[in-house]
Amino acid sequence: MTIVERVCLTGLPLDQLVVIGSGVLDALELRPAVDIDMVVAEELFETLSQSGDYRESIIHGERVLEKDDQEIWLSWGSEGVANFQALSQGGVTIGGVRFAHPDFVLQWKRTMNRHKDQSDIQLLEKYLQQDESVADL
Repeated sequence: MTIVERVCLTGLPLDQLVVIGSGVLDALELRPAVDIDMVVAEELFETLSQSGDYRESIIHGERVLEKDDQEIWLSWGSEGVANFQALSQGGVTIGGVRFAHPDFVLQWKRTMNRHKDQSDIQLLEKYLQQDESVADL
């Protein structure tokens, strides 16, 4: 099942979420994503938080809602700069689902520079070098 199908099956409103992290690699058919990481609009986050359907935890000092293979955030990165509005405006839509732009994901993975990010960095660099029209997705 593709990431687009998996996101649609969550039942969350697509106009209030942006898939972050490795989700775009799955959507671009570079590699499958294990989980679904999303940044959502603040109002949706609060609604989900109060629904009782999600576990709330603190990861990297931020509130996160978790359910099954989903992690739902208010922002991505430090100090809330990459919130829903920013990610949505700078993102790309694939199959009706909004994703963080591959350039942004690449920058984030380079900054984190974790062992698990190394192959993703190579995949994204190769993809972006081959496809200059990624902004038109």
